[in-house]
Amino acid sequence: MQLQGAFVFLSALALTTATPVRRRCSSTPTQSVTYVLPSTGGATSLPSPNSTIKHIAVGHGVQNYTCTAAGASGTSAGALAVLYDVTSLYPGSGPEALSSSSWDNVTSQVLRTTSMPIDTSNPSSPFPAEADLTVTGLEKPIPFLGHHYFDSSSVPTFSLHNDAELLKSKKILNIPAPSTADKGLTDEGAVDWLYLSDKGGSIGLTAVYRVLTSGGSPAVCGAVGDTQSVPYTAMYWLY
Repeated sequence: MQLQGAFVFLSALALTTATPVRRRCSSTPTQSVTYVLPSTGGATSLPSPNSTIKHIAVGHGVQNYTCTAAGASGTSAGALAVLYDVTSLYPGSGPEALSSSSWDNVTSQVLRTTSMPIDTSNPSSPFPAEADLTVTGLEKPIPFLGHHYFDSSSVPTFSLHNDAELLKSKKILNIPAPSTADKGLTDEGAVDWLYLSDKGGSIGLTAVYRVLTSGGSPAVCGAVGDTQSVPYTAMYWLY
């Protein structure tokens, strides 16, 4: 199934004009817990983190694609996602912690049981009002953390509003999602896992890993010039 939709590259200035008040997240990682980055279990893996985890987020949004040739897969044209803080749900981290199996299923659950937060029909203002995410089966809503978007220079950007943290990133490595990953609402497959590092201009963050992806892969293009906005979720480990 091919989803057509408007998509945009949002400038960092437009999203960060108002300087947020810095506050400490209630879900700051518990340093007595060992946070283990997920692995695909395949022959290749992402490099191990060499710094301290700051946030673990679930991103829910769309992967955007353009079509340059009929019959070929769409070409990546950025992404838009709302980020929610799931740090306190990490197994063994505290009273809100999930079981390992429930944790591994969080992205799929969010994709399939919650509403799409991105308004692809409104390129100038695709993000909703800031709000926590209610997920069936969780005792408390998942706190809003920020936004993921590509800026006007096509730089992958993570803006964490409550903590005034910003990551301007560049891709270092990508590996295929495991064959068991949720193929998504369009059944086209899960997007790759990624490791991205600071490109310069970041505040308080140096790297991010995209793991446990669900959906987001493009459909075969019907015609040159077509666009696709494919629903996806992923976990983002921010350092």
